[in-house]
Amino acid sequence: MTTNNSHTTDIIERLNAMIVQESTTPSCFNYFNNNGATLNQDLNESSRKSMVTWITQVQTTLSLSPESVWIGMSFFDRYLSSNKGQSQQVLNSKAKFQLAAITSFYTAVKIYEPVVLGMDILIQICRGTYSELDITSMENEILNTLGWRVSCHSPMEFARHL
Repeated sequence: MTTNNSHTTDIIERLNAMIVQESTTPSCFNYFNNNGATLNQDLNESSRKSMVTWITQVQTTLSLSPESVWIGMSFFDRYLSSNKGQSQQVLNSKAKFQLAAITSFYTAVKIYEPVVLGMDILIQICRGTYSELDITSMENEILNTLGWRVSCHSPMEFARHL
C-alpha cells in the first residue's frame, strides 16, 4: 500500500509542477491582430495553417512524433506573441515567418526527439532557401526571446503522468 501512496503522491507532485509552470508561462494571443500595428498583409492565419501543414508533412516523412509539431508551434506562437526581439519583423516578412516556423520545429525535434535531425537535412528539406547561419541565428533569437523556457507540457505529457 505504501508503494501505491508513493506513486499517487509522485503523480500529484508532477501535475502540480506542470500547473505552476503553465501558470507562469506567458499566454499567446492572436499576433495577426496586433493592436493596430501595420503587419504584412500576406501573413495571416492561413499562413500559419500552411506552415503547420508543411511541418506535419516533414514530420510524417521523417517518422517523427506528431508531438514535435505541436511543441514547435507552441515555441513559434509564444515567440510571435512576445512582442520581443525581432518578433515584429518576423510578422512583416514571409521569408522570416517561414524561417521562424521551421526553426521552431527544428528546435522541438532537437529537444524532444530521440533522433538527430541534421542541419544538412534541414537545409535540403528547405531546398537551400535558408543557410545554417540563418537557422542558428533564428534559433538563438527564439530561445533568447522565450527566456529558454522550452519545457512544453502537451496533453500527451499530462496523460503519461496519470
